[in-house]
Amino acid sequence: MKLIKISPIVALSTLLFGCQSNDFKREGEISTITDAETKLQKTIEDKSCDASYQCRVISYGERACGGPSRFDIYSIKTSKQEDIEFLATEITSFEQAYNQKNEAFSTCEHNPAPQTLCLNKKCEVIKRE
Repeated sequence: MKLIKISPIVALSTLLFGCQSNDFKREGEISTITDAETKLQKTIEDKSCDASYQCRVISYGERACGGPSRFDIYSIKTSKQEDIEFLATEITSFEQAYNQKNEAFSTCEHNPAPQTLCLNKKCEVIKRE
């Protein structure tokens, strides 16, 4: 059996740089719900699209009675779905913790998710009549 000697500097560098990621999920610290909401709104602000299949709806947050507290639309042409889902999950976790800690209560009405279409090259909410 042959042993290989590795310099402590090489080993430490491998550990430090091997774990580094440029992934959106690792950028900056999300320490408050406001941080997560700000990042989410910035990520979904460009709603440009070429076709309706690029328009999506994300539900997030947590009402005390259950279910999402809000919905937003976004375009997968201009935003990465994984990043949006990550931020939505973070916001939901913050709200769940807040609701539990503060014994919050809310209305228990059902809020249906909006529908979206690409109209004039922009994702738009379709109004329900």
